[in-house]
Amino acid sequence: MNRLFDLNIKQVLEHWGLEHALREIIANALDEQTLTKTVDIKIYKDNKGCWHIRDYGRGLQYIHFTQNENEEKLLSPNLIGKFGVGLKDALAVFNRHNVDVKIFSKYASISLQMATKAGFDIETLHAVFNEPIDTAFVGTEFIITGVTQDDIDKAKGMFLRFSGSALLERNRYGEVYSRDADSAYVYVNGVQVAKEENFMFNYNITNITTQIKKALNRERSNVGRTAYSDSVKKILTQCTSKTILLALVEDLSNIMRGTNKDESSWLDVSAYAAKTLDKQGGVVFVTPQEGLTFDQQEILIQSGKRVVMIPDTLKEKLGSTVTTFTNILQDYNASFEYKFVDYAQLSAAEQSVFDTKELAIEFLKRNNWGHLVPIRVSETIRVNEYGELTDGVWDGKQIIIKRSALTAEKFLMVLLHEFAHYLSGASDNTRVFENQLSRMLGYAVKELPQNASKASKFSLFKRG
Repeated sequence: MNRLFDLNIKQVLEHWGLEHALREIIANALDEQTLTKTVDIKIYKDNKGCWHIRDYGRGLQYIHFTQNENEEKLLSPNLIGKFGVGLKDALAVFNRHNVDVKIFSKYASISLQMATKAGFDIETLHAVFNEPIDTAFVGTEFIITGVTQDDIDKAKGMFLRFSGSALLERNRYGEVYSRDADSAYVYVNGVQVAKEENFMFNYNITNITTQIKKALNRERSNVGRTAYSDSVKKILTQCTSKTILLALVEDLSNIMRGTNKDESSWLDVSAYAAKTLDKQGGVVFVTPQEGLTFDQQEILIQSGKRVVMIPDTLKEKLGSTVTTFTNILQDYNASFEYKFVDYAQLSAAEQSVFDTKELAIEFLKRNNWGHLVPIRVSETIRVNEYGELTDGVWDGKQIIIKRSALTAEKFLMVLLHEFAHYLSGASDNTRVFENQLSRMLGYAVKELPQNASKASKFSLFKRG
């Protein structure tokens, strides 16, 4: 015996396409799978061209057409459905597009037809309930005739489950997935609610806030960014995946070019990513204004750390909480070991150049500057306080000359420079050091031969 059930749809969603109606059927099937912990749903086309959507849950009953909100779904945090009207909306859309729908469960066989509304002289859409074909049938099956593969693909494309995106990380606020080639999407409990052209990743929000609940309208579409941006930020600021963190901080260098993704422009997110990535090690943060020299770049290469360019605004926010070039330089100098070379190990040409140190020493003595420090040669040399690889170092106890500086053009120049550090006790680019260097230059000029045009008589360090 047929029983008619008035679907009583107050407002037909005329702008919905078949894909939206299919989305609701798939969503209900997925929710039933989640609630009953049964096997995966099936979506397939039979040899007659009809599409089947089937779950293996408890089976559809007439009561599922009576409520506006499903209390069971409202109390379950990980479900897609909320309003309980999606099924009726879907059936109304199918009817409007002349799509035939049959529904089977152990409780009934259901079809659709237009019939006179009880007590009124108007026709409305009704569900027609018949006796079940199989009382042992497991789950619910929709058999839909009149939809295309494209309709099915569009509907499935609205679900994270069918997106093919790779899960990168899951935390208590949600999940981060690799984005699609053309765009990124935001999902709520696995159903797509927004498209984001300039997002770096796909996001699935599983911790549903009051703000999101209010924004999730009956249509589950056109949800504004203000509704979910805080949730996306919370997801990101709980991430520990190096893949995600590195992608975020590396994108910071694109800010100056205006080509960055939106997530890296969120200062709190980028600061969190930088700090967390720094704790994991292997990176050093540099700003464009720091303008690393070739020598400094060489030190960074030797450190084995990955250079990440960040904007000055982020550097200011981070302060000293992350690894910078200054930290690398300190570590470099702390672990540096000289490879000293004895005089006997020098070549004859190198020994000849090194012996000219006596000219510099005599020059200092003539001008009442003492010399009480050893002068040594090393294959390697540490950097100065500016991260520059130099040819010589005054380390507070001795003057060390790099072996490669043992040339007639360099040696005495480097030696006198280091003597200026020794005598002044000051570092480069200071007034005290510059004054000492100027005095030494002045005394050297005084010792120039009277007839400087005669090259044979020219000697900066004239013997007494």
